[in-house]
Formats: sequence, structure tokens, C-alpha cells
Amino acid sequence: MRVILASTSPRRLELLKTLNIPFEVKSMHVEEKIDENKNHYEECMRLAYEKAKAVFDNINDDVIVIGSDTIVSMNKRIYGKPKDYQDAFHMLKEFSNKDHEVISSLCLLIRKNNQVYQELTYDKCKVYVGELTIDEINDWIMNNDVYTKAGAYAIQEGFGKFIEKIEGDYFSIVGFPIHKVYCLLKKYYQ
Repeated sequence: MRVILASTSPRRLELLKTLNIPFEVKSMHVEEKIDENKNHYEECMRLAYEKAKAVFDNINDDVIVIGSDTIVSMNKRIYGKPKDYQDAFHMLKEFSNKDHEVISSLCLLIRKNNQVYQELTYDKCKVYVGELTIDEINDWIMNNDVYTKAGAYAIQEGFGKFIEKIEGDYFSIVGFPIHKVYCLLKKYYQ
């Protein structure tokens, strides 16, 4: 059975490789618009579903397509990928000395023996950021690829030095709850 990761994220690709299951990468453009007035968990799952569905609809044989999305949220506000330097600066300044939530969603769309199945779930974590100085924020933005990361950071790319603690699955903060992926794949993959 084919397994397709509907994402070009290097982090998701590396984590999926750890399962030692052959897979392909195929991603279709999906507009990542989020309605902040709706439930953040549902919006994150909707995006994962849309990413998986865009690929799934173009495959006719038995397949498992995995879609995923990650949202950073604090005080009912969603922090997406920063638009510019100022946006990144304000995000990181707001995270300083506070906690925020990271939501990572998963959607598996499965076609097996002419039957279609869907698995849709999410994982949430709390991230506690220590106090960030203006120099640390500026240095982080200048020396890291903040514009492709929700919340302007990646915990695995050095931002971990600013994290006091986390509550939840580290890999969900990275953007791919690999244990949940593994458990869902076990149900269908042969």
C-alpha cells in the first residue's frame, strides 16, 4: 500500500522516515486561511484535511495520505507565519515570559479494498518561553528562517534554549505528532 505525505516540510519528512515505512512526498497548494473566530482545534484539523484531500483526490489506487498542520495560539489569537520582520518581532515579544499553545493536527485519508476511511485528530502542547531580550529577539530573527514557521520559531532549530518547559509531546511542537501517526498507520498499513 502506498503511503503519501502531503507536505514538503523537512521536519515532517524526517520524522516520518523514523518509522521505516516507504513513503512518497506529494503536496498540492492549499490556501492556509484560518478563521480566528472559529475553534482553533477544528481549524487546524480542517487544514490538515484539506492538504490530505487535495492529494488523495488525485490518487486512484490503495493509498494512505497523511496531511498535517500546526497552529501557534495565545489568548485566543493565532500566530501564523510572520509576514515581515516587524510581525516576527511582535510575535516573539508577546511570547516572552509567557506560555502559549501549539496545536498539531493529523488527517489520514485511506483507500483500501475500495473502501475509504478517514482519521482526523490533533495534539496540543503548552510551551513556556523565558524572558527574551530585544537583542535576543533581533538576533533570532536575523539568523533564522522565521518566515516559514508558525510563531516565528522552530523549537528544534535552536529556539529550545529560550524554552523553560513544555507540557505535551515535543514532536507535536516540531509539527508532527509521530506517535499518533504511528498508531494510526498501524490500523491500515500492510
